[in-house]
Amino acid sequence: MWRSALRQLGCVALGLGLTAASPAGAVVSFCNQFDHAIWVAIAYQQKDGSFLSRGWLALDPQDCGPFDTALKLNAFYYRAESVTYKDAKGKKVRYSWGKDRKFAMWEDDNFNYWGAEANVLNSRLELFSAGPTTDDEDGLDITLTFKEGSVITTLNATQTGPSGKSSGPEH
Repeated sequence: MWRSALRQLGCVALGLGLTAASPAGAVVSFCNQFDHAIWVAIAYQQKDGSFLSRGWLALDPQDCGPFDTALKLNAFYYRAESVTYKDAKGKKVRYSWGKDRKFAMWEDDNFNYWGAEANVLNSRLELFSAGPTTDDEDGLDITLTFKEGSVITTLNATQTGPSGKSSGPEH
């Protein structure tokens, strides 16, 4: 139930964020090409060396959107989780993407955790995947697309280099 309200709030915030985004700015965006709604969280390093984890960006199937248009990230980690759904055998399943490093997260609501390398407040540690990195002072301008078994990374127009890299399999 909370996720339905969160999705509605996320869609409103996403719409506002899309209109505020500068087309020339670097933005980390996510797309959902999975058959069910997903939620995306990120973690990134602060100037003092500690990490901040944040969530959730709600994405329905075939939706895309930026995580936060104000961020200029040179490196980050991401995690995505699907809603609980029934598979072909009728078993309840929740699909997730994340495999490299554990960070604090809270499943039941939006969160911002400083010192996210450790269990903080009411969090639990879950695996996040390393995203692409750049030396570009403007930060990354990329889109990560979640599919069953993989994540496809596409560089957007403001950056050069290889695109369409798939980091899979994940689950």
